[in-house]
Amino acid sequence: MPRLALFDLDDTLISSKDAFIAWIGEVVAAHGAGGDARGFLEKEHVFWTGSPDDTFRGLVDYFALPADPAELMHAYRGRMVELLAPYPGVTDGLEALRDAGWRIGIVTNGFGDFQNAKIDAVGLRAYVDVVCVSDVEGTWKPEAKIFELASDRAGAPLEGGWMVGDSLAADIAGGNGAGLHTAWLHHGRPLPAAGDPQPDQVIEYTAEAFDLILGRR
Repeated sequence: MPRLALFDLDDTLISSKDAFIAWIGEVVAAHGAGGDARGFLEKEHVFWTGSPDDTFRGLVDYFALPADPAELMHAYRGRMVELLAPYPGVTDGLEALRDAGWRIGIVTNGFGDFQNAKIDAVGLRAYVDVVCVSDVEGTWKPEAKIFELASDRAGAPLEGGWMVGDSLAADIAGGNGAGLHTAWLHHGRPLPAAGDPQPDQVIEYTAEAFDLILGRR
């Protein structure tokens, strides 16, 4: 029976936050505004917790940009796919999993057209067996259904499989609830507190996940 390895997309397989920061820098420079993109993220927290509308309204307010938030969001979606790249070791790691007989899936929250555009822009579709995007499937992490869909389509059971992601609330809670082993990509953040979803493993870089799943760590 093949085994299942599932991965989140944004800030797990691809560096979405870095692409967002690079895009903000371009926009700020184009408008002759001052300010720091990382400072915006750290102060506003809108990239992580707000709705897309809130994010771009916050961006306009923070940098005092003479721009419409909706137009900025549209421009961002077009430009971001050009700024994305997989994290180091991702494509080699996915190939190693496939060579070892694992079935591989991307399970991501977000809008179907945007998430699929990202996957195709960086060429990840060639390395996976299944893609489940919440907006398309009508179910969002951490709901068990989206993991079950990925399992059914990949032809591999949840039992004994893995979920790797950077969100405790979506990836780790969801993976735990679906009966998967879980690895949390912490990106320098504090370890989970008592009461938070608890991953089976904590990793610093995505490339570590492949050695972990393949039993090399």
